[in-house]
Amino acid sequence: MIQKEEKIVVVLLVVAVLSLIIAYFGFVPQTNAYSPDSKIDERVYAEGTILSKQMTAKGDNLILKLSNLNVNVFVPKNNGALEVSNSIKTGDSVRITGKVSIYRDERELVVESPKDVVLLN
Repeated sequence: MIQKEEKIVVVLLVVAVLSLIIAYFGFVPQTNAYSPDSKIDERVYAEGTILSKQMTAKGDNLILKLSNLNVNVFVPKNNGALEVSNSIKTGDSVRITGKVSIYRDERELVVESPKDVVLLN
């Protein structure tokens, strides 16, 4: 038979585990849509149609231009540029998630993983 102290410990453990589960799912950072007000290093998403894609001459990085997005999307070589390039084509509708960054005084969206580029059609 469980003693009174053991029951209290079991209840406290259950409450602690439930609190951790709620905290994990309740505090997952939300990703906002990109806007000119997005802050540098903020993780955002953008949806649109791929207008152009090109690999850089040096470095094998990928640069994308999307409709309704006034910034370039940059996919570094080490973050899956070749994989992303092979999985999409001009005219595809995509949802891209990345961090807002500055390159040569211009804003851009930097993709951190091939999984951050999702085909919508």
